[in-house]
Amino acid sequence: MAMEIFALSDRRLGSVVEWQKAIDAEGFPFPLQLSESRRFDQLSGFLAVQYDGGPSGFECDHWVPSDIPNDDPNVALGRPWKYALAFRFGIRRGELECAWMAATAYARATAGVVFDTEEGRLFTPDEAAQLVRKIEGNRALRATIDEAIKRKLFPQG
Repeated sequence: MAMEIFALSDRRLGSVVEWQKAIDAEGFPFPLQLSESRRFDQLSGFLAVQYDGGPSGFECDHWVPSDIPNDDPNVALGRPWKYALAFRFGIRRGELECAWMAATAYARATAGVVFDTEEGRLFTPDEAAQLVRKIEGNRALRATIDEAIKRKLFPQG
């Protein structure tokens, strides 16, 4: 099952390079490197990335904000927005982290917000960055636990 979030803003970044600079400026614990193989204004479909030294990615498309699916009539997008960048991701390694990192940096760079369709909630860039750090912290903790279990089950004796 794919999940979907949107970066909503009133301006667009001019390039993937500019977006990458915004990601780097966030200072997330695990590095994210966007593919620069396509122009930003032509993004549509899967965007390959390098996350924490390995391949990952997410789908990324330009949307019209009024077309964003919102099943809850009690949830508003805050105000009318000019632009929406859609992020779709599944459960493969790093997809959740990559999409949230990219959306957070994009929202901050464009003075926008992140809309999580699953929670039906808007996140400011600061709130989204906190969520990313929490997700990455949980990921690091899981890796530590997995390594401890592996050492216990397969001691190097």
